[in-house]
Amino acid sequence: MRMLALAPLVILTGCSVTLPFSQRINYSAVTTAKAMRTDSGPIQIAWDPTTFPGRDDVQGASGFVGGGSRTHIPTGVAIASRVTETLDVAIGVTSDAKKVLKIKVINANSKFQYSAGIFNVTPVLDYGECNFEAQFACGDISWAGKFESKSKDKAIGGTSSTGILEKAWDDVALQVCKDVVTHLSVEPPPISSQPVPVAEVIPGGPSTGN
Repeated sequence: MRMLALAPLVILTGCSVTLPFSQRINYSAVTTAKAMRTDSGPIQIAWDPTTFPGRDDVQGASGFVGGGSRTHIPTGVAIASRVTETLDVAIGVTSDAKKVLKIKVINANSKFQYSAGIFNVTPVLDYGECNFEAQFACGDISWAGKFESKSKDKAIGGTSSTGILEKAWDDVALQVCKDVVTHLSVEPPPISSQPVPVAEVIPGGPSTGN
């Protein structure tokens, strides 16, 4: 019996498009995260708002007008899953770790453009951009950061339906990972080893009593 290979599913639901985005970082990003390994972990991650890791936006493509440009873009899912994965590789992430990294999302958005083949069977993205701003806190350490990545596919018609935006998400996750590792790896100021001076008592000296 002949078996037919199934292509990645692309759902056109009337006014919106659902593309087959991957929520895992690619191999090269894993390799980069491994190079950041530190023994400052493990940590657990607490997102604020708690709904951010499941956020799925429906938005229009940049530079394209029309109902067909309304697309499901899982910005929250993509960033949260990638940040968690890169930090797990670099520092270790567990749900019961005593050290808690709090990430308060200030701004997170994705931008994209369709190639000229928007009305083909498989829509293709040829531009992807990700912007992420957050406040971080872990124990007594707190800081804020802004992260941005832009990717452009120079091939006419594009080469991947989702890869160009996934690349921007991967890059932002690596930026966040490096930032967190840098802050959590900062050594506390050394404690002085010099003895505390003690007042010298001189025999036969003036009495301080009554």
